[in-house]
Amino acid sequence: MTGMLATSVIGIALLVAGLSKLRDIGAHARVVVGYKILPDPLAVKVGRVLPFLEILLGAALLGRVGLDAVAWGVAALFGVYAAGLAVNLLRGRTELDCGCFAFGGHDAPSIGWWHVTRALGFAAAAVACLYLPGPRSLPEASTGLVLAGLTVALAFGVRAVASTLTLGRIRVDDYLGPARDELRRRHSAAV
Repeated sequence: MTGMLATSVIGIALLVAGLSKLRDIGAHARVVVGYKILPDPLAVKVGRVLPFLEILLGAALLGRVGLDAVAWGVAALFGVYAAGLAVNLLRGRTELDCGCFAFGGHDAPSIGWWHVTRALGFAAAAVACLYLPGPRSLPEASTGLVLAGLTVALAFGVRAVASTLTLGRIRVDDYLGPARDELRRRHSAAV
């Protein structure tokens, strides 16, 4: 079941990442251009193709279809992501949006070495999927898929909660305080 759990976690993460990018594929293309790794016209094309590639690879992992080729493809994809992040961090360009899941939705996009570590972790997990035992029965596969879904949901939940805490950044409430005060002022002036 460990193999099913690993492929499912990575597959669900890729599906979520790819689907979230489809909401504004142009914005994702601009994120890829912003990394300044590829010539701009090629970066735009890559930025428009990546969401579909992530969805395809995620679905293939979930179905364990062509597992050998797909796992190596996923490992290579995450390796490229890690390299692009690392190159920009070494250039001192931390102000970039990672373009991972939800991009452009936060007030101050930035990348850090933890993004590189996460990408390398996904790459290593994809390779490990080749050696971990797969499901022996449908109930075992279903259990692995459900546990993976819960794991990914928990990771996103923890991330959402952590984004509201003060961890070296302005709290969301503090950041939005001036806007709240302005709305209250306008409301009392209208009454």
